Amino acid sequence: MIRALVATLTAHNLPAEPHELLLATKYDSMKRVLDDAASQHHLDRQQLQSEYNAHELVLNQDPMPYPGALAALSTVHVEGATNLLWTHRDQKAWRLLRQHQMSGLFAGGTTIDMHFKRKPDPESINYLLTKFGAKPETTLVVGDRQLDVAAGKAAGCHTLYIDVDGLHDAAAEFTAPTLTAALPTIRQFVADQN
Repeated sequence: MIRALVATLTAHNLPAEPHELLLATKYDSMKRVLDDAASQHHLDRQQLQSEYNAHELVLNQDPMPYPGALAALSTVHVEGATNLLWTHRDQKAWRLLRQHQMSGLFAGGTTIDMHFKRKPDPESINYLLTKFGAKPETTLVVGDRQLDVAAGKAAGCHTLYIDVDGLHDAAAEFTAPTLTAALPTIRQFVADQN
């Protein structure tokens, strides 16, 4: 996604330092970065989005799940707990999960197509809690952005921050550098809820 963003901005001779863009998307969103670029440089926002989408299609043809994702999801599923998808991505998220034989490990979820308020607003988490009869005090929200942790906390849930980028910027209840390293925490959390 960052490579697609760099290509999009570079085509318009705009600053496109990858690490700064990574931070901007982690602290807010890709949408905000494109909104700001269009506004500040008087560019057509829809055109920027189209260019970004075209670059992402080429550069992100075979996205892979985080290492340890299948093990983490399987652990939750096998132990009788529920995995729910919570993403700002569109329906492509479900296609990617099917492609990697993971979709059957989820009971359901939300995507951007459902038009919930964006993270860190807890609206989509609250929807999932209600729809699936989950209680915040027995729910673990797992995310790789500070916004994920903030939304989880706002919904009253436990939080696990996967600090894959080494930003150390989220005050989650649990933190791990990777999903693989988080597996013992996930396993223990599920066991504690049973």
